[in-house]
Amino acid sequence: MQIAIIDCGTNTFTLSLFEVDNSNQFRRSLKDRHYVELAEEGIHQIGPKAFQRGVAAFQAFHDFLQQYPKAKALAIGTAALRRAANRNDFLDAVEAVSGIRIQIIDGSKEAELIYRGVRTAAPLSATPSLIMDIGGGSVEFIIADQERVYWAKSYPIGVAVLFKNFQHSDPIHITHVQQLNKHLEKELSDLLEQLEAHAIEHLIGASGSFDVLDSLNGAKDATASFGYIQPDAFEAIYQQLVESSYEQRLVTKNLSSTRAKLIVMSVLLIRFIHQKINTPNLVVSDHAMREGLVYELLEQ
Repeated sequence: MQIAIIDCGTNTFTLSLFEVDNSNQFRRSLKDRHYVELAEEGIHQIGPKAFQRGVAAFQAFHDFLQQYPKAKALAIGTAALRRAANRNDFLDAVEAVSGIRIQIIDGSKEAELIYRGVRTAAPLSATPSLIMDIGGGSVEFIIADQERVYWAKSYPIGVAVLFKNFQHSDPIHITHVQQLNKHLEKELSDLLEQLEAHAIEHLIGASGSFDVLDSLNGAKDATASFGYIQPDAFEAIYQQLVESSYEQRLVTKNLSSTRAKLIVMSVLLIRFIHQKINTPNLVVSDHAMREGLVYELLEQ
């Protein structure tokens, strides 16, 4: 059996094709990614160019899936599509070219699926860890161990939002970094209270931004389901990215133009959170929301 999951994020639309065996074990066999930047003109409205890029991505997905006529396809929309005033027009246009209706999920459901995916890959134990999934429109935080979720919340502070509000120079000026940190202290005040109440074993990163860090770190076995980034290695990557210009980042291996634009906000956000946790451990999970959704579908 084959399952195709289309993750409609704020910056990226990604189709992942999973092969499922008779015992319901699965593996990702293919990935097709399109950078659409839905929030290019703001998170509350999909602009004309982004609208067309998103529709074109689904036309490409439709063409791709013709090679797999028996695959069950499901598309999930997150922060940008939750908030865009013209989302219904976009959903209709996408369905017209692909036959696929995007299902919009709320932040709580997104966090639940992230946890389910990460639990199968990362080193969760009896001690709580903080799971962090950075998107373009929102960031999900989950405090959980292997058995249960203690606390979870989605915040509208994705990197596309932060970029628009705080990156007013490139390289970013220290004043803007300070403004960002002050904003995060306020926006994440309830998360910070929760972190004080739990002894966090790991900071576990899922999805795009952490994949970029893992690629730049270059230490994880490509076949492993998770990897570690040591504090000194993270600091070196942090300094490299924050002190660089867009043009310098653009020539970095495995960094697309969209990632090169937004990755500074990602590492500033990660560093802010990492400094609030009394643990050196930064873990990158190979599984996240898409894998969590596959598990949910297989249980139905």
